[in-house]
Amino acid sequence: MLRGNMASKKAKRYTDAQRQEILGFIEAQGHGGQTKAIKKYKVTAASIAAWKKKSGGASSTKPGKSSASKELRAVQELRSILMEIEATENKLVDLRKRYAKAKTRI
Repeated sequence: MLRGNMASKKAKRYTDAQRQEILGFIEAQGHGGQTKAIKKYKVTAASIAAWKKKSGGASSTKPGKSSASKELRAVQELRSILMEIEATENKLVDLRKRYAKAKTRI
C-alpha cells in the first residue's frame, strides 16, 4: 500500500532559473549551504548533485555559471565590511570618551 502512494506522487520540476538560484544560494552560503538549500527549497540532495554535475561543478569559474552568486557574495562582503566599520566607529567614540574622562583627572 505504501508503494501505491509513492507511485502516485509526481516529481517536482525546476526551471533553469530556479536551479541557478538554488546553486547560487548553496555557493553563497559556503559550508553547509547544500543542507540549508535542501531545507529552504524542499529539493533533494540527488537533484542538487545532478545539477552540479550538469553545470560542471560548484565552482564559479566554470563556464555557464551565473554571475549572480558572485554579486551576492560581493554584497555580503560589503555588508560585513560596513558592520565592521560601524563597530570600529562605536569603539572609537567609547575610547574618546574614556580619554576625555582620564584627561580630566590630570
